[in-house]
Amino acid sequence: MNGHIPSSRFIFSSTDQGQYRAPTLQQAGNLQGVFKSGKIVVGTSLSYPSRHVAKTVAVTGAAWCWIDAEHVAWSQDMLIECIQIIIHESGGKMIPVVRVPSKTAFDYMAWCLDAGAGGIIIPHLDTVEEMKEVIAACRFPPIGHRSFPPFTFASCPQICADIDLPPLQIPGVTDTTPEGETVFSLANKHVAIIPQIESRVGIKNLEEIMKLKEISAFMIGAGDLRMEMGLSPGMTGDEPEFVAALEKAKRVSEQTNIPLLGVAIGPEMIKQRIDQGFKILCCSMDLHALAFGMMQTLGEARAVAEEHLQERHGAAK
Repeated sequence: MNGHIPSSRFIFSSTDQGQYRAPTLQQAGNLQGVFKSGKIVVGTSLSYPSRHVAKTVAVTGAAWCWIDAEHVAWSQDMLIECIQIIIHESGGKMIPVVRVPSKTAFDYMAWCLDAGAGGIIIPHLDTVEEMKEVIAACRFPPIGHRSFPPFTFASCPQICADIDLPPLQIPGVTDTTPEGETVFSLANKHVAIIPQIESRVGIKNLEEIMKLKEISAFMIGAGDLRMEMGLSPGMTGDEPEFVAALEKAKRVSEQTNIPLLGVAIGPEMIKQRIDQGFKILCCSMDLHALAFGMMQTLGEARAVAEEHLQERHGAAK
């Protein structure tokens, strides 16, 4: 069974994905539009800094791919290349989302967005002031002060003409936008900005943070949140403080219509996350899929071989 499903009432499907591709593969896909669909959006992850793994992940049918640059030491070149691999190998249907190394990693935000990432996850986001700085870095004027990228195919023809250079946009190939839009205005409408809330301070400030209209979704970092609360490591739990934090996140999500993003591995956690109000789910991870998938296959192989040999030896007696 593959990840490609037909049109669905509740789940964002492969049929839906084609509607949110960017006009060209050099531009960011419309992740804001995906999140506003109201459906459950299932994604996967890429943590291995590998072109080969990126190519495999890109054809699995997920709507979005979480590339983790917080806990994995990606080189900038490899990170940018894998963003583009995800886009091109999926035909623009899978939208890469990068969790940058920190909430002040403004250089990574610029590199990833210039490479075509459709979203940025900002870890350990705690305050309104921090969120405003991120928004300013990830939005082109007049909303923010993201700098126009002179070394991509999105550069402005007039600027090139002013300095007597040929335009870096390729007419009819990389400059395609709907009437009345530019690659810059379209990026502001497509790119998703996603704070990751994973502390008591972040939970306390949640309502104020979510009043900022440029936020497209928000993530609850359950593992770090639990550790800060002095609870056992994990992604789930029934401790009162942890449950209250998730209930608050659900309430704020419903009040603001800003969807919740979280990890949901396996059938039971998927059901639990949906009941907790999560709309955007990361349901597979390359590391876990490779390790546990191979362990399961090897275990089944040993069991089959053992059973078969016992039957043979029993028959021989």
